Amino acid sequence: MLRPLEWLAQKAGADLNSLPGYVEFKHLHDGLKTDDWIALDEGSWFYMPMLYPAASFSEAMRVLQIQDTLIKQIPEVENVLGKIGRVESALDPAPAAMIETYIMLKPRSQWRPGITAQDIWNEINRVATLPGITKASPLQPIEGRVVMLQSGIRASMAVRIYGDDLEGLTQAAEAVSEFLQNHPFVDPAVVKPDIVVGKPYIEFEVDREEAARYNMTTAMVNELVEAGLGGLNVTVTVEGRERYPIQVRFQRRFRQTPEGLGRLPVVTPTGDVVPLSRLTRIRSTWGPGAIQSEDARLVAHVSFSPREGKGDLETAMAVQSAIEQAIRDGKLKLPQGFVPELVGSFQNQVETNRRLVFIILPSVLLINLLLIYLQFRRLSTSLIVFSGIPIAFSGGMIALALGQVEMNTAVWVGFIALFGIAVDDGVVMATYLSQLFERKKPRTVEQIRQTTVEAGSKRIRPCLMTTMTTLIALVPVLVSTGRGADVARAMALPVFGGMVIELVTLFIAPVTYCWVEEFLLQLARRPASEPSSLPVPQAAPTPGG
Repeated sequence: MLRPLEWLAQKAGADLNSLPGYVEFKHLHDGLKTDDWIALDEGSWFYMPMLYPAASFSEAMRVLQIQDTLIKQIPEVENVLGKIGRVESALDPAPAAMIETYIMLKPRSQWRPGITAQDIWNEINRVATLPGITKASPLQPIEGRVVMLQSGIRASMAVRIYGDDLEGLTQAAEAVSEFLQNHPFVDPAVVKPDIVVGKPYIEFEVDREEAARYNMTTAMVNELVEAGLGGLNVTVTVEGRERYPIQVRFQRRFRQTPEGLGRLPVVTPTGDVVPLSRLTRIRSTWGPGAIQSEDARLVAHVSFSPREGKGDLETAMAVQSAIEQAIRDGKLKLPQGFVPELVGSFQNQVETNRRLVFIILPSVLLINLLLIYLQFRRLSTSLIVFSGIPIAFSGGMIALALGQVEMNTAVWVGFIALFGIAVDDGVVMATYLSQLFERKKPRTVEQIRQTTVEAGSKRIRPCLMTTMTTLIALVPVLVSTGRGADVARAMALPVFGGMVIELVTLFIAPVTYCWVEEFLLQLARRPASEPSSLPVPQAAPTPGG
């Protein structure tokens, strides 16, 4: 809302952001929130925290069981199902450090008084955030799956950093994470940078000269390490219709530490028995837990969520402009050649807004105006009736603000439906006004006003009945509480608010129509040689109109 004012001030050489208190005022009154996801209450939460990549599988299992127990103690939670690991599929590259917990909630009638779904989520994050575990962004099961399929991240939005080496990605992710934690639109508790290099590795470097003394090649030593540590399938056991591979590898006590691995005896082709440390150099190092790439470049993500009270689209735009400005000013320093990009499900809303603004809404408005003009064949009357659309639009926006509903696709569908019925009262009123003026043909200002009052008084009751039937029909949708009711309510609320405010057109249409007729009457009485001082409306009166 303040962008046009800021643009004018910038053209005049002034910067409004430098005024004391202006930035705080702008963040305090930032308008309606915008979200790409339709407001659908699934009745459950999808909790996805992350452990440090170095966590073992047994430690991850222990944390999962503790979290499930703590979450189940919340009174509004009915069932908890935690999952760790993944299926044998490249389509689900979930690391062992990623926990997925489905939290089913009880019916709202069984919740504590005053508790909302957001309060439950905050309590889940509070009780389940153990030491070494990051907080999770608020997601629901269907919503979370859609977000992950669209952008490959575990939050509603993230900063994707393109780079050429893993060490540089680690530094860039930490720098962007620190920058986002200080942004006023971002919740600092859920800012999570990818730990690119955080997985412990044990590297075996084959001593080729020493291995050659025992007639062993590099491949033979590598196969020995692979079979001893990773395991080797030697046969298959058949249990009825089920088959299980039998795997052989070193016992756990021999492979727990690098020192123990170095003492493992190896029988060489020459018949000698030597420790593994004689054939290889064993050392511990750090490496990537997973390597991600997009557009043929390595990437790392810094996921985050909007602060409470901020919309997804507004947050994304503010963060993107802030990052670009910080890079230009040198406040955010990234390695040479590393490029940040904002990704997330909000990109759908950006594309939707572009289509709405440039294609759908102009088409709907032009079609409405054309249909109205075909009815009256008079531009002034058509514009009078068409004025009901912006009036109804303002009423719909007021209803959204009072209901604290986020702007999304369902809301815009409701507005399109509102534009189609907002002109009904104006059409009824203008049609009878045209008919009555055609029949009576008033010749004086007093007669015009009497005819207008007569037409308005006879058509105000049918218009009220039409509007009331629409409002009464929407009441069950607005008060429904079942699954999917949020989507229907988002579409019905702008229609309800718009039709309430649209009642103003019952007075605007007759008054404006009367003013146009008085103007045309005065214009007809004025001599042709006398110039007119009144603004001439764009009107094409019909014969006898």
